[in-house]
Amino acid sequence: MSFSLLIAEALHTRREFDIGLWRQLWQAGQLRYGAGQLDPWEYYFFRVFLDRYSPEEKRRFIGWRREIRLDRRANARDARTPANDKLAFHFLLEKNAMPLPKILAVYGLDLYGNSGPEIPGAEKLSAPENVITFLHHAKHYPMFIKPVRGTQGKLTHALFGIENDHLKLSSSEQIELNRFIAQLDPPHKGGILFQELLQPAAETEAVCGRRLTSVRIIVIVMPTGPEILSAVWRVPTGTNVTDNFSCGLNGNIIAGIELATGRIQRIVRGIGWENIPVDRHPDTGVVFGDLKLPGWREARALCLAAAPLLPGLNLQHWDIALTDRGPVILEVNVEGGMRTHQIVQERGLCGTRLLRACQC
Repeated sequence: MSFSLLIAEALHTRREFDIGLWRQLWQAGQLRYGAGQLDPWEYYFFRVFLDRYSPEEKRRFIGWRREIRLDRRANARDARTPANDKLAFHFLLEKNAMPLPKILAVYGLDLYGNSGPEIPGAEKLSAPENVITFLHHAKHYPMFIKPVRGTQGKLTHALFGIENDHLKLSSSEQIELNRFIAQLDPPHKGGILFQELLQPAAETEAVCGRRLTSVRIIVIVMPTGPEILSAVWRVPTGTNVTDNFSCGLNGNIIAGIELATGRIQRIVRGIGWENIPVDRHPDTGVVFGDLKLPGWREARALCLAAAPLLPGLNLQHWDIALTDRGPVILEVNVEGGMRTHQIVQERGLCGTRLLRACQC
């Protein structure tokens, strides 16, 4: 965040909450050099200037610098491959009979001298002409495309068919086939995965429309076994292909989850003083109400069962899709974004259990 935007945040906070600039500066400075290492912009993003937080509660908020340090303490460098390589992750979990989206094809591994595990039933596409032939088969649609190495939902696409050498990205958007293939650029992404496009659970479709939603679950691995630390529900809006929150900049929605029941709690869009509670989906107009997420108990069990398959990773961030066939594992992340959890739940995540898992 630029200095001018920080000044704007400070002035708004003084005007809206009657908190003086010197007091803000003093608090932000203390938290910047405290245990959570909050940047000044995180001081506003998390709204920790509010008087409802005690000094101890404010210190529990974790900034990005502190999150990186916790991740490095908790997760061994040589254990990160499943989090950074989606093909290796898929192979590992499929071997252990975990529910996953079906991989239809992998593009670019052979052509560029890369190697990867064999995925049963997946086509190996070695050149652009192979991709053209693959995409002309109607049986593959709808499908989802993502890089083997990628984060935050970047460089992903949903494809719904092909007509006159143009791929349908939605009912109103198309892209020319050769142009699409040229921008895939597998050498810089570790290869490209073509997989089935999962369909939403009936309960979430009734509220959010025919778009997939997922939960992000933080699992910490304790000496006694894996435990769930926090969870949020992620809901896409507008034309967004994925449900990544992206610091509230893309308009997507997040909601806190009651861990015992799967019932959604606070639901918001945006960040900081633009962190706006919502009660209905902006596209469908349907009220969220007292929604209980379908398959929540199964989603929890999936994370706890899969966590031990990743030895050396004691701080795991799981993405689980809520589909018409039950919860399906999408991926696991490291440095997975505690920020989103803290924004929607209005509490910091730093505590005894987390620090113990991170060996702090």
